[in-house]
Amino acid sequence: MKKLVMAVLLMGALVFTSCAKSGELDSNVSAGDSKGTCYDPGVNAFGSHFQSYLNSTGNSDLTGFGGSTTKTGDCAIVNQPVVFIHGNGDNASGSALPMGGWVTSRNYFKTKGYKPSELYAVNYGKSGAMNAALNYHAAPNISKIYRFIVAVKNYSGQAKVDVIAHSLGVTSVRAAVKGGTYKEYTGTSVYLGASINGIVDTFVGISGANRGLNSCGSWPLNNWTPTCGPTGLSINNPFLVAVNGGKASMYLSWGTWKPNTLKMKVGSYTYSIMSYADELGCMPAMPTYCYVYARHTSYLDGQNGGKVYYSYPYGHMGNKEQTAYYQYKMVKYHTTN
Repeated sequence: MKKLVMAVLLMGALVFTSCAKSGELDSNVSAGDSKGTCYDPGVNAFGSHFQSYLNSTGNSDLTGFGGSTTKTGDCAIVNQPVVFIHGNGDNASGSALPMGGWVTSRNYFKTKGYKPSELYAVNYGKSGAMNAALNYHAAPNISKIYRFIVAVKNYSGQAKVDVIAHSLGVTSVRAAVKGGTYKEYTGTSVYLGASINGIVDTFVGISGANRGLNSCGSWPLNNWTPTCGPTGLSINNPFLVAVNGGKASMYLSWGTWKPNTLKMKVGSYTYSIMSYADELGCMPAMPTYCYVYARHTSYLDGQNGGKVYYSYPYGHMGNKEQTAYYQYKMVKYHTTN
C-alpha cells in the first residue's frame, strides 16, 4: 500500500511536469547562438570517443550521454564540463516520460556555446514512475555517480567539473563526493576512493530532500518503502545523519529556537533551486510542510545562493525544466541573476 502511495505521489509530480514543459524558460533561448560543428551523438548514448575511454578505465557498465567522436578540433573541451545527475525514476535521456531527463537543460547549454563534449549525464537506479518507491541511495548507484564524475573530469583534462543534480540525485551526489567506503544500512558497501569534493567547482541542487521528506516520516518511525527507508529519505535516518554530519534538529540561541546548521557544502560554489509548490518535497497546500526543523528541506547549508519559487509551474519537475537559464548562470558565472 505504501509503495502504491509513493507511486501515486510521483505520478502527481509527473502531471505538473507535463504542464511545466509547456511553459517558457526563464530566459529567451537564442537560436542564433553558435554551437560549433562538433558531432552530436544525442542523448541516448555516449559519443564513441568517450565510450572508448570509459571501456578502457573499467567503466563500461555506465550509460548516459556525453562526448563525441573526438575531443579535439571543433570538439575541443574549453568550457568546464557539466555533469547532470537525474532524480528518482528519471533517466538521462528523458525516455522515462514525462519526467524529461536533462534534454531541456542540455539544449539550453548548447545554445550558449557548450559542445556535446562538454555536457554529460549518467543513468542510475530504476527508471519509470512505478519504480518511484523502489529507488534509494543504493551502493551501486552511488558508485556509478562517483566513477562518472571522476571519469568526466579525467577525460576532459579540466581541473574541475560542474555538477547539476535533481531530486534523489542531489543527496546521491552529496554522498558520492565524500568518497571513502559507502555502506548501506543493510551492510552492502562499496569503496569509492578519495573524496572528490575538490574537483567540483559548482554544485547545483534542485528539489533535493537534504533534510529528508515529511511524507516519509522520521526514522525509525518512517514509511517502510526503500525510498523512505534507512538508506532513503526518512528524516534523520542513518544515511542522512552520515551525509549531513549530524541530525537535523533545533537548538536554543538567545531565547529563540533555531535550526541547526548541517555540514552540506559540495564543491567550491553551491546553489539550490527550491519551491514551496514542490508537490513531492513539500505539500503545496501547506507551505510549512516543506520545512524539516524550520528549514526548507531543499536548502543547502553553506550555499552561495539560490532561487526560491512559490507557485506553479515551479513544482518538483518544473524546478528542473523551467530553470535552465539559472542553472547556466550558476555554473558559468557563479551568480543567480
